[in-house]
Amino acid sequence: MSISKPKVLIIDDDGCYLELLSEALSDNFHVTGATDLVSADKIINNTEIFDIALVDENVGEEKGSEWIKQKVELNIGAESFVLYSGLATDEAILQGLDCGADDFLAKPISLLTLNSKLEKLINYQHTIHHFEKEIKSKDHVINVSMAQASKYGSCMQLSSRLNHCFTLESIREEVFSYLYSMGLKGCLGFYPINEEPSFVSSENGCCSPVEIGVMKLLREKSRLYRFGARTIFNHQLVSLLILNLEDGTTDTDIFIDALAAIIESIGARVGFISYQKSLLDVQKNIESAVVKTKNIVELSKHHQQDVMNEIVQSIGISFHILDLSEEQENYLANLVHNALKNHARDDINFLEVTQLLDQALGNVKNLEQLNASQHEQEINDHEEDEDVLF
Repeated sequence: MSISKPKVLIIDDDGCYLELLSEALSDNFHVTGATDLVSADKIINNTEIFDIALVDENVGEEKGSEWIKQKVELNIGAESFVLYSGLATDEAILQGLDCGADDFLAKPISLLTLNSKLEKLINYQHTIHHFEKEIKSKDHVINVSMAQASKYGSCMQLSSRLNHCFTLESIREEVFSYLYSMGLKGCLGFYPINEEPSFVSSENGCCSPVEIGVMKLLREKSRLYRFGARTIFNHQLVSLLILNLEDGTTDTDIFIDALAAIIESIGARVGFISYQKSLLDVQKNIESAVVKTKNIVELSKHHQQDVMNEIVQSIGISFHILDLSEEQENYLANLVHNALKNHARDDINFLEVTQLLDQALGNVKNLEQLNASQHEQEINDHEEDEDVLF
């Protein structure tokens, strides 16, 4: 396959000199000529960009350097510009640099030198194009890396925010906010300990029957299970079903890694909430049992006191009614005395039990206050974190 020649536009108001340059370059370049700048502009408007524009400084009454400067600023006309002039002064060379030309030649121009310089310019362009491709490639890698870092960063922020969730509803809000920001759609299935499962959707709020069926069916699958554009991430206490993860994309690989870590954070938080709720239930049960026990102890104490009072009263009456000997009276008095001593000992036992129950109630109250204080502190810490982030 033949390689097309580089395209060169020559602008010179001297027709003979223009023809001479065209013939000298025709073997290696596809040459187009113009004797004035107006004609050159028409050619440029009707032609793809030239590889090189070779421009005389004096084209009629106009300056080639000014024409070059205009084209360079607009990024049209040619990839490279060469200015040539009959005056090879320092000022002329600086003028070439100032207008944006890539090279400067002085008349008379050596045709061998001209070919050599133009070939070097073409090689220079190839080098620039290769460099631009490398830059674009590196920019792409950098952009991908930045996107990956951003997605992993969002994942870490979500894991941090989950630590401040104390209800399944707050977990749902944090996870769905993350999905919205990442352009993902999905469903959550919660399986809290000793409670009925619940299922929610990021799109519709409630999951459809088929979505619930899929999550229940795949709950026993591996921690990560893919089927088509859908992926489920499983934990003993939670499932996360993502509905739009296409195969073969970099973003999909990033999301799979990130969500595989997130599901562990979600599961751990659901476990904590379940444990905390169970602990609160136990606290309530203990408190109820202690209160009931105290009431029973108090009733038993009063009942025992009533019995003892009745015994003492009956015996006292008997002393007045019965005709007893001194020995019998002493015997009965000792019985009453021992009964009262035992009653006093029971009072002490009842008092100790009551004190232990009061202490248990106090411990339950302290635990409740500790949980409340810890909850409030975590909320404050979360608010301070948000202040730092924003």
